[in-house]
Formats: sequence, structure tokens, C-alpha cells
Amino acid sequence: MNYIKEYQKMKNYNWWFLARNDIMEKMLKKYSSSSNFYDQKILDCGCGRGDLLIYLKKKGFKNLYGVDNNKDMIKNIYDISVFNMDVCNMSFNDEEFDIVISSDLLEHIDDDKKAILEMKRVLKKNGVLIVFVPAFNFLWSYHDVINMHKRRYTKKEIVFKLKSEGFEILKSSYWNFLAFSPVFIIRMIKKIFKMRTNDFYSFPLFLNKIIAYFIFVENFLLNYINFPFGVSVFVVARKGG
Repeated sequence: MNYIKEYQKMKNYNWWFLARNDIMEKMLKKYSSSSNFYDQKILDCGCGRGDLLIYLKKKGFKNLYGVDNNKDMIKNIYDISVFNMDVCNMSFNDEEFDIVISSDLLEHIDDDKKAILEMKRVLKKNGVLIVFVPAFNFLWSYHDVINMHKRRYTKKEIVFKLKSEGFEILKSSYWNFLAFSPVFIIRMIKKIFKMRTNDFYSFPLFLNKIIAYFIFVENFLLNYINFPFGVSVFVVARKGG
């Protein structure tokens, strides 16, 4: 429980979460299924404490919704519509949302296909699904264990799962390309020495900002290129009309 509290506190300043918020905002604007991206109806599946939703609200997005199966995580989220729901069995109407976000969620779910189908159900025709998942099983570590992950994915695997359910792939790439080498080295060392620690470290604020800056540059470059590997993988997909 102490780890969960520390993990949540780090979301306010850790470079990983700062960079994730930045790229998510860029995607919501670029792949908007609405004429005004600030008015589009957005659902964050597995919203946790609502950090992404709060960030987006500050940036001007209006119609924000979240679901999480842990009611304790969402109990202090105010001014945003959040619900205690299982993402595999949501009580929303069919075709209710313009965009559905699944950020570091599918790896926690036993039946990820069922979750994908449910997110597709609540998406409007031509709506957009944004999925982020951890990449490469060879990066599996104690960090995955304490985060209760079931699996990690390759880009090919997650693209195939979405295509199999009828999604059109708009963009797919690995993410956190620049962090891949240090993360790989650290995890290999931990495996060799059987070290049981998580991979989020409390860097000084100035160092967090420097690291985040480099990932922001990577986020910008993703407008033009795809990266061949990274710590995470993402897919932006459209539901057919």
C-alpha cells in the first residue's frame, strides 16, 4: 500500500507521467473525431486517481469521463464525471464517446480482447481509441510484478488485436525510445542480482524536467516518424463507420 501511495505522488512531477500527458494531449488534438477537439466526449478507461483527466481539464477539454474498478482511487476526484466500473462491463450506452483512452490498462486485464470489444462498443462510429501498453516481454521485471501486470506487448501483437476487432490503424509506434537503453540495462542488472525494486525513482525536480524535455522532443518527432523500439508501445485506431 505504501508503494501505491508513493507511486501516485510521483505522478505529479515524474518525467514519465509529464511526458505521457503531453503526448496524450497532442493525440487528442491531432486525431480528434469532432470539429472542435475541446468539445469531444472523452473516456479514460482505468483513470486511477484522475491525473490525466485533471491535466486535460486544465488544458481546456470539457467533456471528460473516467472509469476505474478501484473505488478508493476515484473517490477524491471532483468536477469530473468518474465511475466505479469494470472496463470489461461498462454501463454506458452504445456509441457514446468520441475518443476512448486506454493508458497502461490492458496489461492488467486477464481478457484484454473483452476489454477492447467493450471500449469499441462505447465508441461512436468513426470514434478513436488510443492505447498505450508496456513493450517487450524481455523487459519483464519485478516492476511488472508489483504493478500486477499480466503481460507486455510488441507493436505487432497490439496492432493485430485491434485489427482483429475491426479497427483501422491510424498510427502505431514504440514510445520512450530514448529511455529504452538505460531501462534495458537497469532491468538486466536487476535480473542478474535478483533485485526486487520498482523502476520509478525520485529524481530531483530539475533532473525530471531535463529528462521530460527530451521525451517531449520525442513526442514532437512522432508527428513525422515511428520509433523501432521503446519502453512502451501505442496505437491510435479508428472504429469503422
